[in-house]
Amino acid sequence: MTLVRLGSCIPNYDMWSYVNMEKFIHIMVEAARREEATNSKKSRQFNDLQWHEILRELGVRTRRIGYTIPKIREKFTRIKKEYKMLKHIKDQTGFGWDEASQTVTTPDDVWQIYLQVAVMNHAFIFIVFAIIISIFSVPIWESNSTSTEIESNEAQLPTPDSSQAETESNLPTNEPEDLGYTSDGDKILSKAKCRSTVWEHFQKIRTKDTGVEKARCLYCKRKFVGDGKSGTTHLKDHTSSCFMKKAIDSKQKFITPSLLMGEGKKANMQSYSYDPEVARKQLAYMIIMHEYPLSMVEHAGFRRFCHALQPAFHVISRNTMKRDIFKIYDVEKVKTMRLIERNKSRVSLTTDMWTSISKKKGFMVITAHIIDDSWKLQSRILRFVYVPCPHTAEALCQVLMDTFLEWNIERKLSTLNVDNCTTNDAMIDLLLEKLGGDHIRCKSLFHVRCAAHILNLIVKDSLDVIKSSIVKVRDSVAYWTATQKREETFEGAARQLGITYGKHLSLDCPTRWNSTFLMLQTAIKYRNAFGRLKLKDPQYKSCPNDDDWNLAEDICERLEIFYKVTLLFSGTTNPTSNLFFPDVCDIKVRLSEWVCCGIDVVEEMALNMLEKYDKYWDNTHEFLAVAVVLDPRFKMSLIEYYYKRIYGEHGVGMAEDIQRRCYDLLTLYQGKSSSKERSESSSKTPPSTYLRDRTSLSDYLDQQKRTKTVHVKSELDRYLEEEQLPMCDDFDILAWWKSNGLKYPVLQAIARDVLAVPVFTVVSESSFSTSGRVVSPSRNRLHPKTLEALMCTQSWLAALENEVEVPTINDEDADVDECTSDVTTVDD
Repeated sequence: MTLVRLGSCIPNYDMWSYVNMEKFIHIMVEAARREEATNSKKSRQFNDLQWHEILRELGVRTRRIGYTIPKIREKFTRIKKEYKMLKHIKDQTGFGWDEASQTVTTPDDVWQIYLQVAVMNHAFIFIVFAIIISIFSVPIWESNSTSTEIESNEAQLPTPDSSQAETESNLPTNEPEDLGYTSDGDKILSKAKCRSTVWEHFQKIRTKDTGVEKARCLYCKRKFVGDGKSGTTHLKDHTSSCFMKKAIDSKQKFITPSLLMGEGKKANMQSYSYDPEVARKQLAYMIIMHEYPLSMVEHAGFRRFCHALQPAFHVISRNTMKRDIFKIYDVEKVKTMRLIERNKSRVSLTTDMWTSISKKKGFMVITAHIIDDSWKLQSRILRFVYVPCPHTAEALCQVLMDTFLEWNIERKLSTLNVDNCTTNDAMIDLLLEKLGGDHIRCKSLFHVRCAAHILNLIVKDSLDVIKSSIVKVRDSVAYWTATQKREETFEGAARQLGITYGKHLSLDCPTRWNSTFLMLQTAIKYRNAFGRLKLKDPQYKSCPNDDDWNLAEDICERLEIFYKVTLLFSGTTNPTSNLFFPDVCDIKVRLSEWVCCGIDVVEEMALNMLEKYDKYWDNTHEFLAVAVVLDPRFKMSLIEYYYKRIYGEHGVGMAEDIQRRCYDLLTLYQGKSSSKERSESSSKTPPSTYLRDRTSLSDYLDQQKRTKTVHVKSELDRYLEEEQLPMCDDFDILAWWKSNGLKYPVLQAIARDVLAVPVFTVVSESSFSTSGRVVSPSRNRLHPKTLEALMCTQSWLAALENEVEVPTINDEDADVDECTSDVTTVDD
């Protein structure tokens, strides 16, 4: 830390020596205060008579001649400019003032930066900081102006206007003419026709008072002629001399963690200065990502917290925050549209229905899934649209068609994943009719059902079979966990029976079957303790009998496969469609075995479960089989193994049907590729006669290849005939296909579309839920358009952070409501 007297490092000049400058400042302060005390009108500026008096007094005190009124007025302007520059640097770098020693306290590197910026005029000396402040502490100088004085709005922070910066970096090129207004009320105009690079440092505005087009400096806010007829030389001259820009370019460097959107969390050397517009945008990001209520910005505690962090930050109102959110939504929507438009693969869609807390409003969530050019799975919410009741097939179909047309993806669709219900089945038929066969590569593979939804349905049926037993277990758990004393009594009984008391009893949530499963699994371990306590406590009357325990134990063992499969895939980040086939087949085999287990209750339950599962199986197993063929670790072997177990002697024929389906896909993709090549060649300039002859020969040879389909089939045959890769759990199938595109170009295109299809579409928090997704309380009462902007933008920003799910304000409440604190971990 350095203690330095301002001016000590600047060369001394005779006319404006340190002593003379100090005397001039004192004269100005006295004159200003005298004017303030005697003039009730407070004219905010000196008249000629007062300037003559100041000139006379300066000559007397300094005993020098040569001062003139223009010189002292210019000096005053320069001192005020220097004061404002000092104030900016002080605010940005941490100048301090020691009143006792009359010195500025500042780090050495900050002082050097100040000196570099301060040597803008060597004709005068900078004086003690406190004296500079004193002249402008008099109210008369708050808006004083002279012929060469800077505008009063220089006192703002010297940062580029954020609305312009955002427009240049994020919005599409066809900008609207009206881009908003400056703090002075001037209209911001488009710079689309301004080709000079100097406009990177200026805004094009139309003044509020005169309506004249001008150029406004983004740093010092000065206004210049900018109507396009006066050139840009004067703007370039100002850019090179603008002291505010120099101050920004010379900011101190700090080692700070970069935590802005999409920038990761690594510490790096970066130029830092407080920018209120950046802070305001980050506040909007925070509310969007973590589902904070919009009214948060009006809470007194939050405002005090922001003031403690940065007193200069002005917390905006709720309505202003809503407008900022819509601006971010518009910008991010354009980016997402460009991502999907430029991506070469097809788009897989998933739909899900959400409801409000009151169950009076329904919302359809439409999510797109693609594999980008770097072969990474990407998911983006396209719409979160309010669907008025009734939710008929026609209404849902129209919402989807509107989304397809708005996002221009009707010709890029590969699959549509929906829940298992008759309304969705009818909706799919309407969509296929409207889209036509040219838009869909394979109609039979277009409709994919959600695995999580069907698993929840069949598990719910199995739990209904032992409903009475579950009620007794639930009542028993509730009784022995009601008080601390009862818990201690139960633990003591378990220890007396030699049972290790590792897992505590906990109640389930009826709408989440995993908590019911874990409640039963834990209670079964202590079944003898419940029986012992029944003999000791006469008030305990809900103890299950042996039949209840035996049935619950049998059902729990059978449900474990559903629990593990759901837990596996809901906890996997971006699972590809090739991973699901083995587990889906295992469930099919297990259900078929249970039908013949010899236990009447279990057989009846298994028949109901198998009936629902077969509907899912019949619509999905072909697609899952094609996906697993594209896994170089399995190819056809896994299909042949499971189809023999499921279909018996018919399994070989079923496996051959899947292989023919792969050939059909190859033919479709190869034909599309060939037609594209012919379209590109026909659009070229007609060649010479010689080249036309050679081209005709080439076309003939290509036609022969397509007719015989040698290339298409040989590519698949070569792939299937090659040795399978060894089994490994961490195999990256996307990386494998990315590196083998030259060897299998058509298969690579198919793999890019098929592997992007999400078979398990719901997030982990809803994987076990038998109720639907519900809008959070903080957003339940918002207008549907505002809710859509928040939900879609949250998805887009989470993708920038490389996070599938972002923690929200509702997470802690969800832990309590869903009873997950004690049941989410199962210890053997």
